[in-house]
Amino acid sequence: MPFDCTIEREGDTIVVVPEGDVDVDNAAVLRQVLQQVVDRRDCARLDIDMSAVTFLDSSGLGMLVAAQRAASARGITLTVRDPGPVVRMVLEVTNLHGTLTGEPDAAPAG
Repeated sequence: MPFDCTIEREGDTIVVVPEGDVDVDNAAVLRQVLQQVVDRRDCARLDIDMSAVTFLDSSGLGMLVAAQRAASARGITLTVRDPGPVVRMVLEVTNLHGTLTGEPDAAPAG
């Protein structure tokens, strides 16, 4: 699936909106976009709107964790927002949902 990424500003928040698969083929592109936003240091928040992401693999997941750490080191809050069902499942299975979205993790079934 083709990959695209747009950047929007909402006040002091930069919103990056990737579309398509965030996988081994495309994670480097998204990493570069996020790094450029973080390096500019002209926002307090960096939100990644994942509503149009159709697939997320381990390389994409690792890139998101690294980006969050890099942003935090510069005083920027990076948050994944609006994860679709596939992305939400990956975040929950890897126990990163709460870490990356800022939302509480789902209670375990049972």
